[in-house]
Amino acid sequence: MTLFKEIRRRNVFKVASVYLITSWLVLQIIAVVSPYLHLPRVFGTCITIILLISFPFACIMAWAFELTPDGIKRTSEVEREDSIAHVMGKKSLFH
Repeated sequence: MTLFKEIRRRNVFKVASVYLITSWLVLQIIAVVSPYLHLPRVFGTCITIILLISFPFACIMAWAFELTPDGIKRTSEVEREDSIAHVMGKKSLFH
């Protein structure tokens, strides 16, 4: 199995995209709210740095752990045949 397929199987791309979208949303909210709360400019800079530093950790966590019906387990403990990652990626909130 290639690295790209393994990254897709472990939903790393999905976690990364959700993280980036959420981070962008947080930064937009901070940009709008911070002048009204009289927060210093360094506050937005600190939040940006924290989000940038934590991004690789989120990707590593997505690689190392898998969501199962029994809870979160290490990927090494879940057999590929028993993995439901392909189903979890297709679930919708409205079904």
